[in-house]
Amino acid sequence: MSRENTHPPPSLTKYPSASIRELLFLALPLIFSLFSASFMGFCDRLFLAHYSLEALEGSVSAGCLCMLFQQPLLRIAAMAQVFIGLYRGSNQPERIGESVWQMIWLCLFSMIITLPASQIAAPLFFEGTSIQGYANTYFNTLMLVNFLFPLAVSLSSYFIGQGKMKVLFFVTFFSHGLNIGLDALFIFGIDGFVPSMGIFGAALATAISQGILCTVLLLFFLSKKNRKLHNTGNFHFKWKTFSEHLRVGLPRAIGRFMILTAWVAVARIITLKGGDYLMVFSVGGTLILLFTFVNDGLYQAMITISSNLIGSKNYADIWRMVRSAFIFLVGATALLSIPYLLLPEHILSFFFMELPQESTLKVLKTSCIWLWIFFFTYGINAIGLSLITATRDVTFHMFSILFIWITAVLPAYLGFNFWNWSADKLWLLTATDALIFAVVFFVRFSKEKWKEKQSDFETQEVISN
Repeated sequence: MSRENTHPPPSLTKYPSASIRELLFLALPLIFSLFSASFMGFCDRLFLAHYSLEALEGSVSAGCLCMLFQQPLLRIAAMAQVFIGLYRGSNQPERIGESVWQMIWLCLFSMIITLPASQIAAPLFFEGTSIQGYANTYFNTLMLVNFLFPLAVSLSSYFIGQGKMKVLFFVTFFSHGLNIGLDALFIFGIDGFVPSMGIFGAALATAISQGILCTVLLLFFLSKKNRKLHNTGNFHFKWKTFSEHLRVGLPRAIGRFMILTAWVAVARIITLKGGDYLMVFSVGGTLILLFTFVNDGLYQAMITISSNLIGSKNYADIWRMVRSAFIFLVGATALLSIPYLLLPEHILSFFFMELPQESTLKVLKTSCIWLWIFFFTYGINAIGLSLITATRDVTFHMFSILFIWITAVLPAYLGFNFWNWSADKLWLLTATDALIFAVVFFVRFSKEKWKEKQSDFETQEVISN
């Protein structure tokens, strides 16, 4: 028999549905939480820059390869957020705990693949580069605890999917503050007490703080209240639920994997060129940490709102939410113009004891302009991708991403190896690529084929109940 929903699902927030106030209510805690993560990463790299520029370059290159092993898993784990929104919107709170647990099991199982694969990938990527030793140390250390990164996303999804941001904000803020403190301690050391561990110390600090983050979130997840409300004590592995999450999340993970392999290829091109190219890549890759948290927070909040709107069949408010998101993005872009367009030299001075020679400084300043443009195009991309994710249109996303080898890798290979592009063009290419896929996502969503998928989801729920 089907389950009758005699009561409408509770409102996601106290604000009007899909309004700018509701978006801000959900997005701002996420943005501040992600800011602490970004600021943590920025401090990590800033400390390494003052330890040695080679250590900074090694950490950025290794971090790029780390994402290849982390981000696909993060994409699958984050699908728990979509299912939580759907279950909440369709008044099935007892299925939420089971959904999160299947992603926890995924994180633990993942080490069977990621650890041996990482040992094969490292020599292929770092061999022959000037930062091989530094990069190997950083990469291999983080690969030993790779499961912790998707695990944090799985547990965070429980709170994000319901709009419960307070716990998540304070726990992650504490974890990232701890990481910054351990970074300074382990990288530089204290004479007579703690030895200076350089780039290994930076990786060790990240591993410890990430482990503490996951432990505390798990304790909140398993609290008596949450076990009662959402059955979070139901830790059993259930193939049917696991496979459903995997079926929806795997195409998204494959799409992310293809994106990352493309950008790893671009990073390899830049790393081999060395000199100003490697400097622009390292400094620009660090400066990105100072703004992408805004778009990522917007993306997560829009998934939560969209999933709830779809689950409750409130389709009319979705475009209203998109309008609210664009208003927010334009305002944030205007504010970001102050540091990146008006004060670029001030920002760049953080990386150097003395500013580099004029030619290098000029290309770094130009990079700041392209990075500012990338913020806006990446924001549009995040809005479009959030809609594709909430509607579970992941197969389309996977196949559309195949073209990134044409839009990113091919131009980078030709431009930097044959057309003598200056180093700053890396970030112009990144901005252009983000805009191309943003347009593709919006065109796809506007066709509203996702309504058919929602009907199929409801039919399957009726049968299973």
